[in-house]
Amino acid sequence: KGTLKGHSHCVSCVAYSPDGKHIASASCDETVKIWDAETKHEVCSLTGHSDSVLSVAWNHDGSLLASGSWDGAVRLWTLDGQEKGTLTGHSDYVFCVAWNHDGSLLASGSRDGSVRLWTPDGQEKGTLRGANKRK
Repeated sequence: KGTLKGHSHCVSCVAYSPDGKHIASASCDETVKIWDAETKHEVCSLTGHSDSVLSVAWNHDGSLLASGSWDGAVRLWTLDGQEKGTLTGHSDYVFCVAWNHDGSLLASGSRDGSVRLWTPDGQEKGTLRGANKRK
């Protein structure tokens, strides 16, 4: 039980780390926060996005957290709050991010109609585009 308070605007996404020890929260205040799931205390606040953060996802072992934002970027963070990289390539909002089962690929979905695939070191491995493009 408990409430995690610290964002100054709406919370758009939350995700537990794989070991259940941490919770990441994304917010329209342009930050991601990492919380200690047991004590409910903020571990760190991640800043770097220039617009609302819409999604967060932990990799398979909890060593990396991905965040997607209205600024069109995907950012990678370590558990201690260090930015590991910024992945650019989408031309519009990034609505969602998800890791594959072993953390070797990250998928990001955007309003631009594409899903981009990335390695943990930030290399783009491919782009998936649907037949119906947004007008």
